Amino acid sequence: MKSKIVAGVLGILLGGLGAHKFYLGKIGRGILCILFSWTGIPCIVGVIEGIIYLVSDEKTFLTKYCSMNPDDLPKDVNTYTDVESKTENDSANGDESVDEIKD
Repeated sequence: MKSKIVAGVLGILLGGLGAHKFYLGKIGRGILCILFSWTGIPCIVGVIEGIIYLVSDEKTFLTKYCSMNPDDLPKDVNTYTDVESKTENDSANGDESVDEIKD
């Protein structure tokens, strides 16, 4: 499984050479980055993609950028939707702590 932190740092530091693309297994796009590195455009794109990798949640990163099927993801992948659904379940189970804070 690929790390979004490694991909993000590679994109920011070595994005002009397509290092993040090679790391993610997108060899053709990595070669394109090398071919057009003289223009500086891959450097800018690499920084932007690196930031996107770092701020995206783990589930989105794995499904969108690592081409993983959502059904194949490990059960311990933490996502915002898991936290949100847990909060909703706690409220439905009679946990009044959220309502007490609002009052």
